[in-house]
Formats: sequence, C-alpha cells, structure tokens
Amino acid sequence: MNKRFPHTFINWFKVFWTVELLSIILVLIGYQYLDKNGMIFKNPEALYLLFLFPFLYLLFFKRLYDQTQLFENSPQLLTTGNKSYLRVFNLKFIFLKNIFFSLIIALSNPIYGTKKVDVISKDGEIMICLDISNSMNVKDIGDESRLEVSKRILNSIINKLVGQKVGICLFAADGFVQIPPTRDYQSIKVLLSDVETTYLSRQGTNIAEALKLAMGSFSKGKLPKSILLITDGENHMTQNASIYELIKKNKVLLIAMGIGSETGGPVPDISNSTLKFDQNGKLVISKLNAEFVQKLADQSKGKFMRIDSAYPNLSSLLTEINLRSKGYFRNLKVEVKQSLVEYPVYFGFVFFILFLIIPVLKLFKK
Repeated sequence: MNKRFPHTFINWFKVFWTVELLSIILVLIGYQYLDKNGMIFKNPEALYLLFLFPFLYLLFFKRLYDQTQLFENSPQLLTTGNKSYLRVFNLKFIFLKNIFFSLIIALSNPIYGTKKVDVISKDGEIMICLDISNSMNVKDIGDESRLEVSKRILNSIINKLVGQKVGICLFAADGFVQIPPTRDYQSIKVLLSDVETTYLSRQGTNIAEALKLAMGSFSKGKLPKSILLITDGENHMTQNASIYELIKKNKVLLIAMGIGSETGGPVPDISNSTLKFDQNGKLVISKLNAEFVQKLADQSKGKFMRIDSAYPNLSSLLTEINLRSKGYFRNLKVEVKQSLVEYPVYFGFVFFILFLIIPVLKLFKK
C-alpha cells in the first residue's frame, strides 16, 4: 500500500482514541465531583508530570505507524504468528500509560473527606501562667523581647505534647484566665501569637494571684497537673504563701521559668514608644530576678529553669511533664483528613500485573 497512512494504522488510531476519550471523560467527571466535595491535592506540583503525556502519545503513534506500515508492506509476516502483535502492542501501551498516570496521582497525594482513628493520648492538665508586665518587652535575649521568646518556647512545648490539656493565664498586677484547659492546641497557639503586654493596664507582677487562678482552673479529678510559670520576677508584689502550700498539698508540679539576662536591658515606655526613665531621669533597667523565681519553685517543691537563650533546650522540661502522665492514658477518636493515595497505587498495580501477563498469554495462545 502506497498511501501516506496505512489502513490498519487508521483503524487502530480510531479505536485507540475512542477508548481514550471515554476514559478521559470518566476521569474528568470523577474529578469534578470530588473537587466540588472538598478534594485537595497535598502535593499538586506532581500533577505537572501529566504534561509529559502528549510526548508519550507521539512516541506511541510513531511506533504504531512504523509497525502497521511494516505489516502492510510485508503481509507474509502476518502468517508467522504475529496476527495479535498490534493488539498486544496497543494494550501494553494503554496499561503502561495507566501505570504512569496512577503514579502521578499517587505522588500528588489526593485528600478527600475525614476518617476517625484511634489515638493513644496521655492524660493530664497544664496551666501556663505568662507574665505580660511591661518589663517583658525588654530585649535582652538576642534581639528579641522576653515576651517574644516566651511565646516561641510555649509554642514549641505545645507542639510536643501528646494529649494533655493546656490552659493559659495571663498576668501583670492583675490576672485572668485567657483559655481554660483544652486539647485544642491550634486555638491556644493562635491566642498566644496575639498576646501583648497592653492586655492589662495595671503594671506589676502578681504571681500569687496568677497561681491562684491557675489552681482554680484545674478539674477536680486526680489527673497529673502542672503549672508552667514564665516571668522575669521584676516588680513582684507581696506574695501569699498559702498558694504554695496549696500547690504542694494537691501535688501540682510548678515549673518556674525565669526569663531574661543578668545584665538586663532598658524598659520601653509603651505609651510613647520610647525608653522609660525614672523620676531622677535615669534609664530604667530590668534584670532577671533569678533568686526570686528560684524561691517560688522551692516553696512549692517545684522546678526552676533559667531562660537566657533565644532557643533553649527544653528536653528536660518535656521529659518532666510527660513522666508525670506516665500510666495516665486514654483512647481518643480523632478525625483526620483521609488520604486516597492507596487507590491510585492499587489501580496502577493492577495494570502493572496486566502489563506483565500479556506476553505470557500470547505464549499460551501459540
């Protein structure tokens, strides 16, 4: 045959694109349905690999054209057991193409809906008492303020907890419970990010009041309870010793974290965005009162930790908290986003098996 395109090639071209277009339509319908119902791709950049398909088709049709032209120019070849060659050739490409397509979808990690999973969670309650007096604005830990470092430390601790409830109490001369103990870590971190020293107008450091509020926020059960106190100990008010006796009596672990440096730094005047001066015109310098914070821990048989680094090692603190929850476990039903990655993997595996079986079936047919 001297035609530009062999008759057999035209026939296979029509059959192939009929099947291919039907497949594409079904895939698009499925995608539209899932997309409208909240499906997302965790790694959408992997879908760019689909742009390789036009090149695969070109290579396939070039090879198919060569094969059909060979058989039409040499009809005797069809009598030597090659009658099913073109059918097998087309099927192998379809299977190989579907394997490649499945791998791309699997790499993109489609996520659709949620599922409930069992999570072993440690039980316990932790109240964070965070000093937000004006001295916490002092930048004596690198180029960051004590409050900025405190918030980062607390975020790091929360990220490494395994189910304990966490609450927040903010204090200066007064105090208030910003959020009671909860397992909604994301909400806690969002609230922490917005904390500023302007939340409370009356200045001072009333630690006893903060601890009293924290103790009142705990549940009545016998779960392990801890208080994380972060303060620089500056301008502290008269302490009520009874709160420390109450902490000891209820076996609550107080971890007193003294934040700041020994040299200290100038206190900013938040009212006019300048530095603060005393009545004699001297610059007000704030230093960590480590002895006072240490005394707080000793009074309640707790732990003291000095924070004078922007990125302190918190491993011992986390170990202390988690050890207190030893033996207190609970099974939680947690809803998590459901990954569909296994389905394209199974789909691709089926076509891989078919790709391997076709030559074997051909041998049996002979």
